[in-house]
Amino acid sequence: MKINFLDLKEFVSPHATNHSLTEYIIKEMFDLHMRSSQTVWDRKMFDDELKREGSGFLICYSDGAADKADGGGSSGKFTEGDIDAFMKFDLQSRIIGFFIFYNVLDEMHILDITVAEEMQSKGIGSLMLDRVIKINAGRGIKDFFLEVRTSNLKAVNLYKKFGFKIFMLRKNYYEDNGEDALCMVKKS
Repeated sequence: MKINFLDLKEFVSPHATNHSLTEYIIKEMFDLHMRSSQTVWDRKMFDDELKREGSGFLICYSDGAADKADGGGSSGKFTEGDIDAFMKFDLQSRIIGFFIFYNVLDEMHILDITVAEEMQSKGIGSLMLDRVIKINAGRGIKDFFLEVRTSNLKAVNLYKKFGFKIFMLRKNYYEDNGEDALCMVKKS
């Protein structure tokens, strides 16, 4: 299975004429979020974030032809070699992950990383995180911040692999169940 990435903010630029495709992407992102994420966002939050100055959305998608949960390569993990930069997004494309963030001055705040459940632990989150960090560090971002549920060990381990460090615990941070959050930072 080949994958590619889409910068949603560039895709929905003021000059874009693909409003139905944009609506399809946002609907698919929201549906994926509702199926696969512990964090509760409503549709209005997606729409508001898309309009916010400094926000960014990276979408990871496949061509939709291979709906199996197979990874690229012999290891079952997706790598840079599985990225097809010429694969265009269309109504048959399948969103398998997305990354939402916003930048303020020289800081990035990671708001949400969601990967389809059947695609988790296959390298999609790593590819998205690597891409977003490299692009934004090249644009002058010096500090990357995020909060993560203390119980989300897959995510905590992913962030640590990329050099994020825990700097604070926020008690009762998540409204849905009162779970604590680890606050993490990475310096570029």
